[in-house]
Amino acid sequence: MGSGKRYKLPACRQAARLTYAAFQQLPRYIVPGMTERQLAWRMGHLLRAQGSAQRAFPVIAAFGSSAAEPHHKCTSRRLQPGEMIKVDAGGVHDQMRGDVTRTYFLGTPTALFRNRFQAVLKAQQLAFKKIKPGVSGQVVDAAARDYLRTQQLHVHFIHSLGHGVGRAIHQPPFLTPRPKGRRVLQVGDVVTDEPGLYEAGWGGIRLEDMVEVTRTGGKWLGRPVQSIKEIIL
Repeated sequence: MGSGKRYKLPACRQAARLTYAAFQQLPRYIVPGMTERQLAWRMGHLLRAQGSAQRAFPVIAAFGSSAAEPHHKCTSRRLQPGEMIKVDAGGVHDQMRGDVTRTYFLGTPTALFRNRFQAVLKAQQLAFKKIKPGVSGQVVDAAARDYLRTQQLHVHFIHSLGHGVGRAIHQPPFLTPRPKGRRVLQVGDVVTDEPGLYEAGWGGIRLEDMVEVTRTGGKWLGRPVQSIKEIIL
């Protein structure tokens, strides 16, 4: 199946737009004492308010050490000051899906959180620069993974860098060191760029943004995080 059948670009862009719009509003609702389930419900409500008829997948909201699970299932755990908050969500427009993750911090981040957040941000930016037609998913993944290795953090990067997102939430091309990452990117593909670091008992940081592959390179389909200041609540 060619890219044209997996992706309807105008609808992909709109799914991204409404997902980013919901994320822009989310921080004002994050307060101490709320549960993961309450935050996930709020994000779903914000997606609907932006025009999404459904969620692309069940919203992930993870507080503190629960963020160590890449695909955490929401619980009644309550948010405490001094904890990280990871939210992964996406809206849907005309069958095309969005997929974005943000990691916030309630209060003053620890030095460890700051250092790891900066490493994830740098890894995402380095991978983005590699996104262009004819480049394999393995090459894009390596840009992030090799950088994290220089920081001695690669052991905490426990999943692939990204995947195509369109009709399905995970579809080709795959940005991964595995064999399926050999497929090269094509104009019109939409992929996620989502490096992450996870440690049991501590938590996890993931930044995930949607990128359209154009003739000249990657194009962000929403505004990526540019500074840790943006995610401190």
